[in-house]
Amino acid sequence: MSSETLLCWASVNHGPQVLSGALEALAGHGHSIERVLLLVQEGREVPEDLPQHPRIETIAFAVADPTDHATLYKILREELLPQISALEEPLHVNISPGTPAMHAVWLVLATGGAFPPGTRLWSSQRPDPEGPARIAPVEFAPTTWLSALRADLAQTPQRAAYDPEALSAVRRAALDRLARYARVPGVPLLILGERGVGKTRVVESLVAKLKGDRHVVTFSCGHLKGEGAEALLFGHADRLQHKASAADKGLLHKADGGILFVDEVQDLPRDTQRLLLPVLQGRVRRWRRLGETEQQGAKFDLVCASNLPLAELEKTLDPDFFDRIAHLQVELPPLRDCPADLRDDWSRVWRETGFPGEPPWSPTLERALMEARLPRNIRDLQRLAAIIVSTRPDGPWPVSLQRQALEEWRATGASPPGDFGTGTRKQRLHWFQRRLALWAKERYGTWQAAASELACDESTLRVDAKGEFPTESK
Repeated sequence: MSSETLLCWASVNHGPQVLSGALEALAGHGHSIERVLLLVQEGREVPEDLPQHPRIETIAFAVADPTDHATLYKILREELLPQISALEEPLHVNISPGTPAMHAVWLVLATGGAFPPGTRLWSSQRPDPEGPARIAPVEFAPTTWLSALRADLAQTPQRAAYDPEALSAVRRAALDRLARYARVPGVPLLILGERGVGKTRVVESLVAKLKGDRHVVTFSCGHLKGEGAEALLFGHADRLQHKASAADKGLLHKADGGILFVDEVQDLPRDTQRLLLPVLQGRVRRWRRLGETEQQGAKFDLVCASNLPLAELEKTLDPDFFDRIAHLQVELPPLRDCPADLRDDWSRVWRETGFPGEPPWSPTLERALMEARLPRNIRDLQRLAAIIVSTRPDGPWPVSLQRQALEEWRATGASPPGDFGTGTRKQRLHWFQRRLALWAKERYGTWQAAASELACDESTLRVDAKGEFPTESK
């Protein structure tokens, strides 16, 4: 039997008997539990006379009201899941100890695919205090888009995609909006965000799943110009046989039934933008390959992405083309505006790199990430992971080496001085006001609390956060 882990709340009544009974019953089902993670409500004493077991680890959680569903869910999402996300051994969860609210939260987490793949839920009972304990598997696993997406992400840990159920309010709002917009068929979707926020990852994971596991054909506009871009998109006829070979049918043809993802759309040549306008007019996309007169047709959804602010993108693109692709807009916030998600982001990046062991975490590292500007977002985390591996010996990560790695990381651009956006003075002030408003809302929880802390009107912060980019002063 392989090593396995049991997770459960400490039972208020008959705690030792409940735990020992669950261990005995699981052994009867052929499960060798070598590690127990026992969750204890902060302020309560650890149950006495726990069963003789080589590894019982207690984890205290500050839960004032164990009947509050929202608080239980938030604490487990933010504090427990990061600790168990990297478990390699099979995980079992006994959902019986605890309040009915706790039972419901276990089921919601499992239904959403939050636990490591292969986790099993159990319900334990001892109808007769003198009789043997019983335990039965909880067969409750409805498939939701969230659980299906998490299952896919678990199969590809090398892709550090965002958890769609983000902890930061600004990221959660953006991903919720993305989830709504991605379900609208036939309407182009525009995704904005700084370099390195993961726009491509979001399209290839979240958007593709929401559109029914559609395949994604990616066209990066920064690589080709002029006729090269047109030939790649539309395809072209063979010069000798005057018809397109399979290799020359173009990306529009390959996207049939799926998603055409146009990355760095600001670099798409204007002539090509004009040629694409007729393609975007109907649900069935129609075009002609270069060198052919016969019209082609395909069905696909269009998703575009850019790292430019919306107002600058509008000036850069052809006006008609911009109008066609910008009906539905989502801006992914930078990592520095999502402090509650930084630990999850860091863990995913560490796993993506394939480095051994659990991702390092300490108060020193947490403080460094919170204080950094992270101008390159996920790429800054990737660089930090590489620096850590270069300094980290086998075993614990000493504080001296933590500081060395973080100093190297900061010196190579994690927190550049003078980061005040781009554009004119007015535009940079606006950029700062928006970041300040979003940060204050995230930091203090509500617009009212943020306004009180900054000694301003709540309406002022809400207006600042809308992010309508001002034009230059005449």
